[in-house]
Amino acid sequence: MASGEIDPDNEFPNGEMRILGLIGDPVSQVRAPAPMTQRLRHAGLNAALVPLHVPAAVLPLAFGCLKLIRNLDGLVITVPHKIPMAELVDHCSERARLVGAINVARREADSSWSGDILDGVGFVRGLKQRGFNPEGQSAFVIGAGGAGCAVAAELAMAGAVVRVFDVSPDRVSALVKRLSRADYPVTAADTPDPHGARLVVNATSLGMKPDDPLPLDPALLSSQMLVADVVMKPRVTSFLEQARARGCEIQLGEAVMLFQLDAQIEFFREHLAARAPTR
Repeated sequence: MASGEIDPDNEFPNGEMRILGLIGDPVSQVRAPAPMTQRLRHAGLNAALVPLHVPAAVLPLAFGCLKLIRNLDGLVITVPHKIPMAELVDHCSERARLVGAINVARREADSSWSGDILDGVGFVRGLKQRGFNPEGQSAFVIGAGGAGCAVAAELAMAGAVVRVFDVSPDRVSALVKRLSRADYPVTAADTPDPHGARLVVNATSLGMKPDDPLPLDPALLSSQMLVADVVMKPRVTSFLEQARARGCEIQLGEAVMLFQLDAQIEFFREHLAARAPTR
């Protein structure tokens, strides 16, 4: 083949490509598009993950428009859309109903949309990969938004005893009620004090901006704690820097993304393969 010519068998992207959109407000911090697209290609799928900045104020309108794009087969959902998107899709998994949020959604064969939440799955897989088994451990989770609910629920399902703090007591109360009905040991914390916890998790967006306050007073951390974050950019947040300075083990926010990619591929793969030829 002469220089500059296109090999149609290896051309990518191409007109037959299937699209997955990553929606958030903002999306400049997301790191998933490249590794997700690589995994899709490695799985033999002619598909890519594309970031889409969708302002929160227009989410219902934007989702209605996205559903009209015929080669868009699914969405990966990040802050602040995880909770409202659970109300916009047609079906939610049992895990998503328990959490009250979704971070993936796919178009079904009948054109309805189904959602699931995999943030907690990725978080717990990351813990286990590093040799930390949540079963029987005490965990303190800061944040009861989409990511916080997912992390708290998955930790509880893995056998941890979980306390959750959020600046909105109503959000924590709603989470505790949902999990308590399913007999999972989750309680609300009145203050952001992780005393007695073996695992401490910042599941808020605090740390994305340089002038963000810390999610809790780092003086309350001890060297026996494993401290984790869900923020991916910066890679090492100020909170994790403070924790490491106090002798804590840390888990980066990127673990949530990296260890749930395979679960996301499983969620999308069958439907993508049914709609497009592989390359």
